[in-house]
Amino acid sequence: MPDITQIADVHLKTGFKFSTYVKTAVPISSEAQKVIGISVDDHDIMRVNGGSVDSVSI
Repeated sequence: MPDITQIADVHLKTGFKFSTYVKTAVPISSEAQKVIGISVDDHDIMRVNGGSVDSVSI
């Protein structure tokens, strides 16, 4: 079963946006990385389409 990799929300009245990425307990397969563009490098930095993003660990 896949883990959640992103949590996002937009408040409809104010337009406030929230987004964070979640490091999974199980490594993301190379096939999944190609589809979703999300990976964690050898230094435990989460990347989306090659750029680093803030993330939390579970």
